[in-house]
Amino acid sequence: MKRGGLAISAQGFTMIETLIVLAVTGILFVSAALMINGRQSRTDFQVGVRNLQQRLQQIINQTASGHYPNNGNFSCAVAGPPLQISAGSTSQGQNQACIFAGTTVVFGGSGSYGSADTYGVYPLAGRRAIGSEDVKTPQEARLTAVASSTANPSAPVVEKVVLPNGLTYVKARRADPGAWTTNPFATAFLSSFGNFQGASGNTGGSQQLNLSTYSNWSSIETDANNINEEAKRGSVQYPIASSGVEYCFNSGGTDQSVIINISAGLSVTTSIKTGVGCP
Repeated sequence: MKRGGLAISAQGFTMIETLIVLAVTGILFVSAALMINGRQSRTDFQVGVRNLQQRLQQIINQTASGHYPNNGNFSCAVAGPPLQISAGSTSQGQNQACIFAGTTVVFGGSGSYGSADTYGVYPLAGRRAIGSEDVKTPQEARLTAVASSTANPSAPVVEKVVLPNGLTYVKARRADPGAWTTNPFATAFLSSFGNFQGASGNTGGSQQLNLSTYSNWSSIETDANNINEEAKRGSVQYPIASSGVEYCFNSGGTDQSVIINISAGLSVTTSIKTGVGCP
């Protein structure tokens, strides 16, 4: 039979021809799905990187402004070190013996809280004064984590934050230069305990912060215990990271990785690598 000059078999497609068409269609569908999924995974990774960058910068900005992230859920008494922290209902700004003096961010976690896909954010309390004189250094402040610890079992529990969009922590280092470590890594944004400095150069406004790490960190202790132990050390405490710190994260579903840098000036930047994971 002919229609429009084309010959059409009265029997239609053979079984083999049908299977070939289905096989080719299936291959094209799978290829398209993989391509779309790969692009989506890369997009998710980039969104996750951006979210983490923004969150770290937000933590820094809130610390500089003196914003404590919770409202009146603990009381603080000068002792120790560490200070005596317990859960309570004291209104924010009414812990007269203590001040909000910084924040520590821990990736990788220590002890039973460790995880490659979470991080902890620990507010730090410090004593306000020695006698009639304001404290002038983190050592004098006896910085203490506002979190449950061996010394402060009734302190508020700090919730771990899940890394966004499948990011996983791999390693970190001080960028001065320092050796990469896959162990838990803690970065502290600490008050300089100097005058508050406004944008115009006048006093008032945000407190000046220093970017610091910790002189020793035990992989078998909890984060809060490690933070509290630093105040007891008689040698180098809270070493300043004058060249910043770097973290490396892998993507959960792509061949990408990212280096997140926190500069000594407390600016957070990122560098995404394609085809290269954290070595």
